Amino acid sequence: MYRPHAAREDTDLFPKLKDVVSSNAYDAMAETFEKKEHELFGADGFEKMAARVAQLEQHMGIHDLDQFTPR
Repeated sequence: MYRPHAAREDTDLFPKLKDVVSSNAYDAMAETFEKKEHELFGADGFEKMAARVAQLEQHMGIHDLDQFTPR
């Protein structure tokens, strides 16, 4: 479920955000997000959390998005 979310962020959200904030503000936001991530989850927190979510999705049987995608 994360991959489609990330793809939308990369193709829709972040390009639009760059249109409405300065590059300095964008960089400051990125640093703030990364600092908060490290505070909450440790140095490699994002990778750990993404792996944990993948495990949970597998356990719950929702890891294969094809089963939810209309044909």
